[in-house]
Amino acid sequence: MTETTTVPIERRSPRKRRASAASEGASPETLRAQGLRTRNAIVRVARRLLLEGGPLEFSLRAVALRAGVSVSNLQYYFPTRPAVLRAVMEPEINAYLDALKRALNSGVSPREAHDAILMKAINDARDTKFVALWRHFFSFASTDPECANLLDEWYDTLTQELARVIRAINPKYGADESMQVAALLIAMADGLALQLGTKRRKHGYLQGLDQRYLAFANDVVLGKVPGPSKS
Repeated sequence: MTETTTVPIERRSPRKRRASAASEGASPETLRAQGLRTRNAIVRVARRLLLEGGPLEFSLRAVALRAGVSVSNLQYYFPTRPAVLRAVMEPEINAYLDALKRALNSGVSPREAHDAILMKAINDARDTKFVALWRHFFSFASTDPECANLLDEWYDTLTQELARVIRAINPKYGADESMQVAALLIAMADGLALQLGTKRRKHGYLQGLDQRYLAFANDVVLGKVPGPSKS
């Protein structure tokens, strides 16, 4: 075990597929105070609209109407519907990278950083608004290529960063194995959110499911769960 190893996180940009800056609208870094306030207000309105109405009611026209701006003004900040979705969803996935970064920069061990990210996954799985946002975004990604690419970029970045932490905890894992373990833990966290993130689900067998996830995830990382046999 290498519990005291530090793992500097690499923040890969999830925007690598952009054809041009114009396709994403005005960058927050280039906006003046009033423009930034308008952009942030549009994002807040878009988030509420997505939670309240889902994909069917989410359009540039609907967002502009709720935000009290014209469609042309909205498109200065967000030229396309996927651009608005990116602004709404980007903080959600970046929160995981930020959680890893904070944990690793605080001097804690890779094991503690890993536990912190697992606990965030569990807390998010209990958050009905978080789960609803991801369900809606998955719905968009199933039919919209740009959203699908964005989702793939985010998951790829998160998987790579989590895999680096896993290898620091258990150096017996090779590069490919650690990526598989990271992908498995992320998939399990997604499944946990689908099971726990709906208030209507009150089945008794769901009690303690989050703690079983935590225990199993730690066993996988420590190599206590057998991996696939090698031919």
